[in-house]
Amino acid sequence: MPPLPRLTVEAIEDLAKQLRFAPKHALLRDLARTEELVDDIQSDQDYPEDFVVFRVTGYRKDIVSPSVITGQALLGELAALAEHLSAAAKISIDEVPQALSPDELCSRWSVSRKTLERYRKKGLLSRRVIGPSGRPRVVFTQEAVQSFERREAAVIDSASSFTRLDDDTRELVIEMAREEASTGKTLNQAALLVSEQIGRGHETVRQILRKHDSESDEPIFDESGPLTEKQRRFAYRAWRRSIEPGEIADRLGKPRPAVQRVTADERANVLRNLLSAIRDGLDGAPDEVGVETEYARAGIGQEGPTGLAELLALSRAVTVMPAVEEKARAKAYVALRARAASLIEELPAHGVHAPDVDRVETDLRWAARIKAELVRSQLPNLLRTIESRLGHEAEAVGGTKLRAIMGALMRASCVAIDRHHPSTGGRLAAPVSLAADRAMRDMMNRLSLKPMSQAQPGKARRVIGTGERIADFTQRICAWQHRIEPDIRLRQGLGSVSDDHAELLRLRFGFAPTEVGHPLTLAELAHRLGSRPLHVARSERAAIRNAIDAARNAPRD
Repeated sequence: MPPLPRLTVEAIEDLAKQLRFAPKHALLRDLARTEELVDDIQSDQDYPEDFVVFRVTGYRKDIVSPSVITGQALLGELAALAEHLSAAAKISIDEVPQALSPDELCSRWSVSRKTLERYRKKGLLSRRVIGPSGRPRVVFTQEAVQSFERREAAVIDSASSFTRLDDDTRELVIEMAREEASTGKTLNQAALLVSEQIGRGHETVRQILRKHDSESDEPIFDESGPLTEKQRRFAYRAWRRSIEPGEIADRLGKPRPAVQRVTADERANVLRNLLSAIRDGLDGAPDEVGVETEYARAGIGQEGPTGLAELLALSRAVTVMPAVEEKARAKAYVALRARAASLIEELPAHGVHAPDVDRVETDLRWAARIKAELVRSQLPNLLRTIESRLGHEAEAVGGTKLRAIMGALMRASCVAIDRHHPSTGGRLAAPVSLAADRAMRDMMNRLSLKPMSQAQPGKARRVIGTGERIADFTQRICAWQHRIEPDIRLRQGLGSVSDDHAELLRLRFGFAPTEVGHPLTLAELAHRLGSRPLHVARSERAAIRNAIDAARNAPRD
């Protein structure tokens, strides 16, 4: 079953997110209102956001500056919204009597499946229901079909009388395209111009030209075809290094849009491979929204210590996190992971929309920032476990062994936090302490450490020096961080770049201190800065390169 259709209008997308958690009877009511609204929409008129919200939900939302949606765009968005609502309501096929399958509707109107998809953008509403096998399927109710037939009778009649291009017309298309190519037009540009002249679809002409060039010894256009697997991996690695898309395209000899599409697809593949780690511990977790609390934003994004002595000092200085704050942060952590997992499952196999991937990556970074504070709050428990098992201060085992022990206990606590759900009502200390104790027993066996009731007489108290370096634990607490976080040197170079670049990177990745407190998507960042996402993305790449260069060239301690 294909993923749910993507909502492209922000107001409708926000509405769908709000309604997805409603009970079934409310979803069915809103679905019926959506189907009624379609009949009242004129494609050449504009509609304010609050009007749409009221017609769908019955609630008159007070919006200071409502956005305006064109009627043509709204028809397609309502069709997508109807499918989202029906999917959330988990409607059985038995609840939609006499519904038509896509194939049955194609036969009724004598059109292709591709034409049917185009009709859905014109306001043909479908429902996603649960079939007899338990798998979801798309159907069209009799009411929706008859409504569309009344509104678009001329369109349906025109499509049903469609005839295929004969050989003479195909030859004409090829000759006309050859003339356009001589003026420097690309295949796609030539297809658009030719289609307008002969009164045929742009995609129809484009496919004719592509087929001709793939089979002919004298192709019209010099196009090198899709990227190979090696080129796709190269494009993704270059994107991770913040190299400009134009430079990547020049290196590969491909159009810039093709490189950007491939990069988005590769980013989506990375997320799919991380899905099991993201979902670990989420089984049975309710889809609850916990990101609106102040604790999901305030006090997160702090760095971790990079010295073992600093980590020990922090472990002895951290105070107990209040129960309300801990539960709120744990709920936000669960909600962000659940939202990311749901969005990953909806990503199409190809042609992924880059902002959709960015939303998932940003949610996962946000979840990591919250988890870092949960881990930080448990550092005293980890240190108590170490010293309780050893029978003396942790420093006594020496820097090398203590670094290994702290790493093992930190990993155990991360797993415990992932599998803890705030709905149980318990505090994190219990599962974290149990996991840490098991990890400590294993490390004592591995390192041949034996507990002592007190320090051995005659031996001086050991001190961990400042030269014992460790990695910042906040960058290593989630399984997905190594694939979606920026280079670890970026944060080190923030103090050596311009204030504008430093602030942009802090806002983008949620590095404290920022006014927002959590990572932002490119679209959110552009809105905050009063710019366009394209321009912000270019500034982001330059800022990342500058920060990493500054960190690379900084003098060593």
